[in-house]
Amino acid sequence: MWLSSVRMVQVTFTRAKPIPLLAGPYGKGAKAMQYSRILESCLETKSISCLIDDLQSRSTPHAGTAPAKVKQDVIRALRRLSEEERYPLVLALCQQEDPSAQEIGALCIADFYLQYPKVVNVWLYKLADSENWEVREWVASACGHLLEMHFPDYYVVMSDWSHDAYENIRRAVVLAVMYAGRSRKAEFAKPLLDLLEPLLHDHAKYVMDNLGPFAIGSALIKYYPTEVLQRLNQWVSSEKEQVRWNVAMAFTAAEAAAFASEAMPIFAVLAHDPHPYVQKAWKKAMRNIEKRTSVLIPLENMV
Repeated sequence: MWLSSVRMVQVTFTRAKPIPLLAGPYGKGAKAMQYSRILESCLETKSISCLIDDLQSRSTPHAGTAPAKVKQDVIRALRRLSEEERYPLVLALCQQEDPSAQEIGALCIADFYLQYPKVVNVWLYKLADSENWEVREWVASACGHLLEMHFPDYYVVMSDWSHDAYENIRRAVVLAVMYAGRSRKAEFAKPLLDLLEPLLHDHAKYVMDNLGPFAIGSALIKYYPTEVLQRLNQWVSSEKEQVRWNVAMAFTAAEAAAFASEAMPIFAVLAHDPHPYVQKAWKKAMRNIEKRTSVLIPLENMV
């Protein structure tokens, strides 16, 4: 459904709030000025090939993409253009094979969600399943921003993606929830946790690695401690061992260890879980708590 063709319709432009970037332009000195002139020339001529060549010339051997600050500089330059000028350039960047171009395109196409929601959804979906891990990270950031800024509408999109056949798409939902949770908006807590709940059953490693120990244990418990602890207390009683594994793995994160005292009822259940799979995760969580806190977990009294 998400990769079906989309007919673009001419509409009146309404300015959407762009995704925030790190402050400050890229670099200083003669080399930075040279890069700046090249970038300005590429945008003045509306030349995508010029822009790609410039990005590739600055790609690092390790990542194979341009440094984040370089890409942010390009995004700032694009956003100085009028929306009518910018939109076809952004769309063209999404269509490139170059990962730096795709990353820039993913962040910038999200600026047009109010005008072209179907086009934005199609391109973010396509790029969320990229073979390049960096592209997937930038797409997840764009999705998180859209979830925060257009919550009721984009929540439906993320809910749909959470049941997708491709694990990269489902994993994008996990990170989008985490990024949207950074807002700490109280009204987001319950629906964000509801959005993650079906994914607790997911056995795909890429989803698992980013759910319990990362999105929940490293982030959401910090943003919404009361709500997350309440939900973990519910989830730990699930009949599904994969759900209980996610609960245990949440406490392998440094941030979650800080809530060990409040989580004693959860630990009482995990301590007596009969499944080795869950017990292994629980023992890892205990080692993390012992390493980072002075909280004593009285296992002998947990019945």
